[in-house]
Amino acid sequence: MHGPNDRLRAEAAQFVDDIHQLITGFVEAKRRHQAVTASASAERGRILVTVDVSGAVTEVDFGDGIEQIGYQQLSRGVRYAAQQAAAAVKDKADEVLSAQRAALLRLPKLSDLVDWLPEEQQLADPPPALLTSPAERGPAAEANEPTGLGELQELRAQLFATASAAGRRVSVAVNADGVLIDLRFSGAVGDLDYPELGEAIVVASRAAVVSVARKVSELYAPTIPDDRPQFAAPDVVLAGLERLRDQLR
Repeated sequence: MHGPNDRLRAEAAQFVDDIHQLITGFVEAKRRHQAVTASASAERGRILVTVDVSGAVTEVDFGDGIEQIGYQQLSRGVRYAAQQAAAAVKDKADEVLSAQRAALLRLPKLSDLVDWLPEEQQLADPPPALLTSPAERGPAAEANEPTGLGELQELRAQLFATASAAGRRVSVAVNADGVLIDLRFSGAVGDLDYPELGEAIVVASRAAVVSVARKVSELYAPTIPDDRPQFAAPDVVLAGLERLRDQLR
């Protein structure tokens, strides 16, 4: 016969197994998520842009006949292809994380544990980051101190960052999601050949993505207390669960 202690031990062991599998799944999903890329083309295939999961442009290839279009048209083509690729990356990344999101739904909700937290379905979806370039937007309204999450999300949607490369001959702007929303060339851009131009776009995009990520972090920083707890890395947690699981056997 099995006593109540044996039953509790078995239930605890099963719970530890479930948590172990969940964390392992998240670690693997994060690795796959970070590796997601997508490509899109414009101008009848003469422009091919690849972006990563951060939205940053990682590669720009110019095909045969690219010299037949002007720099303004080239700029529009790169921006269009980058935005199409970013949308494809988002779809791929969501698919990678879908299994873990389903697993989370089986866990207790935070609102079940903390009385004052709202139900997740009561939280409005955040507005998407703007895809219009800074020059196409109207004058910014006078900024007031945000009073809630909704206002912070509205401000995030409007954030952008700029960066340049190749001696400022190539300048880009990205939105809060890291997506390319503007690409401009200076008068001396003709000194660059097309491979150099593509590399300059990549360099500027990466720098702008780092800059906008810092802006997003600073936007939400006042809502996060400085004395927030420090959590162990996943590998440390998994090692602890392994020890606990052995003790329960």
